[in-house]
Amino acid sequence: YGSLRRLNEKVGDGAAHWFMEGYPGCEILGSLRELVDRAPVDSGVFSGGDGGIMDERKGANGTGSSNNDDINLQHPRTNEHKTYVTLWRNNLSPPSTLQTHLKQHNITDVTVIGAKATQAVQSTLQYLAEHLPYIDVSVVREALADDSDERLSVMMKYFLPMYARVASLEEYVEVTCGLEGYSERLEMEEKRKEQQQRLQQQDQQQLVALQPKSKRTKKDVYYYASCQRGGHFSLYVHHLTHRQALPSATKSSMVFDGTTPLATATTSWVSHPTQKWYQDIFRGKQYICPLGKQIVDFCDEPAFSEMVMFLKGRECLDDKGKLLELDSESFGKNCEREREFLPETYVVQGGKVPNSDIWERITNNSMEHEDDERGPWFVKETNKNGGRAIQICQRASQCLALANDPKETYVIQRHIPDPNLLTDGRKWHFKLYNLLICEEEQDVGVVDGGNAAAAVWTLRSHKEAWLCAADKPWSADDITPEAQMTIKRTKRFREEVPLQELNIPHHDSDDTSTECLFANTYCSMFRQCTDIVATMVERAVRLNKLQARPGKKKQFELFSSDFMFNSDFTKANLIECNFSPVIYDPYANQELTTPGLKRYQRLFDVCGDKAEVNDHEMIRDAVSIVFFPEEAEKMKDADDSFGGWKVVKSIPRFVS
Repeated sequence: YGSLRRLNEKVGDGAAHWFMEGYPGCEILGSLRELVDRAPVDSGVFSGGDGGIMDERKGANGTGSSNNDDINLQHPRTNEHKTYVTLWRNNLSPPSTLQTHLKQHNITDVTVIGAKATQAVQSTLQYLAEHLPYIDVSVVREALADDSDERLSVMMKYFLPMYARVASLEEYVEVTCGLEGYSERLEMEEKRKEQQQRLQQQDQQQLVALQPKSKRTKKDVYYYASCQRGGHFSLYVHHLTHRQALPSATKSSMVFDGTTPLATATTSWVSHPTQKWYQDIFRGKQYICPLGKQIVDFCDEPAFSEMVMFLKGRECLDDKGKLLELDSESFGKNCEREREFLPETYVVQGGKVPNSDIWERITNNSMEHEDDERGPWFVKETNKNGGRAIQICQRASQCLALANDPKETYVIQRHIPDPNLLTDGRKWHFKLYNLLICEEEQDVGVVDGGNAAAAVWTLRSHKEAWLCAADKPWSADDITPEAQMTIKRTKRFREEVPLQELNIPHHDSDDTSTECLFANTYCSMFRQCTDIVATMVERAVRLNKLQARPGKKKQFELFSSDFMFNSDFTKANLIECNFSPVIYDPYANQELTTPGLKRYQRLFDVCGDKAEVNDHEMIRDAVSIVFFPEEAEKMKDADDSFGGWKVVKSIPRFVS
């Protein structure tokens, strides 16, 4: 392909003269072919064997001379002289046996795949076009590769279509056997494998029957499909496909004993192909589903997943406006100043605060209500998280001007009075990560006149919460984002490691050490926050806002909840819940889609494993709890926690 010529042009004949006329080694000697014919089968002519080594700088006899006679080398162990020949391939085209094979079997359709599109694949296509032009030839984009992605793209776009039909995997399957037909074949193949496994297990049935139920393995291969719904799917899949590489030195790590379903050392997770499902023409969004509309073991499209990663009814906690409906003893009523857990909050719909005499009073411009109107106030779109779409103003009367999109729903929230500040005067909030799982148990008989199954909701919270701090000291008069916004995770709360920047009230009569004071304070903070989350979840279940999924599908979701404390830590204020929050795993090849993720990646690049923000173990343990519950149950700690995840509450719910 001209590479030797270009090298010769750069360095000259003296350094690069291989196969050039006038230099040794360029002769083509037909007599060498006779050596191949005479060589013994085990001579190493083709295999390379374990024969002797010839120094190319010397002749075969080590004298520095070379001739055209047979090259005889001595075997290094047996001292037996054998013949060794090096053969050069004289073309890139396939051998003639390919043409013979295709003709003998009357093959009329050929699909070419390969790992070198610009060499072997291209030459094969050219050979077929030249020698067998009547054959219908196809190539599949996903089944071609090359060491240069750019070159591969050019080949598929301009060159390969001259010799063959270039199609995507989906197009190829549709044309050859149809997507539905392919789906049926997959199902038949799965049934065939299951039948084969059953036959293989017949000789061991008595032994299996004597084993406890937890000792039986369901299957060795599980399928996942990425339908591009987002969330934490890619992180979960990373941990599922890399479980066998995890260490087992600590209790929070997995032990692969090969005894429980989905947890054997031979279990593997395999990617299932996808196809277009339907298009939302109003939103311009294309929805994806597993190929053949198959239900797979795990995917991010709930309708096609045995294990669902989005809770049904999740918006009752994620949406800031709907969250208010759960926050009062007479929950569901509009009692703005009788909130149990949230700060003073109002909902804005169509540019107005509906049915609120209190809001009308505090936004009165008369001097007698001036103090009542002061903030700071936060105007938030109800369906956005992570600090997006938050605006800040000083007075209540300025809020409605910021909630200016009549199509959107907003909440207006007053800053909590007397907030606890860090020792340097900065504002902060307490971020708690939660894992909520719903499982439908076996039928339990007649309930309220109808058949019912018990759906059990289990709430876990991670014992290591986070301190999220603003960039500069707080003041009620400073409405800049640097003073008011606490988005960045700054420090991890660990019960045994005091945070020096935390401003904990210390009375002179109290002789408790700093370590004990911090531990007691953190224990109180954690208990207050988990009690609030558990209460809100229980109310959502009782009101049937959080619902079990049809078909007894297991569902789960990891979410965060943000809290602020008053100055003496006696009251926790729930600010919001965030579903699909930003979590960061530096080992999962995660796509950095937010400024927060990019910031955490930069810190990890500098600090490595010592970087403060690293959610690898938290995600790994959550995956173990959800997908491998029997393992997690065996390895839980004395306080009923696994890894860092502590069980807060189990909530039964009877569903018709």
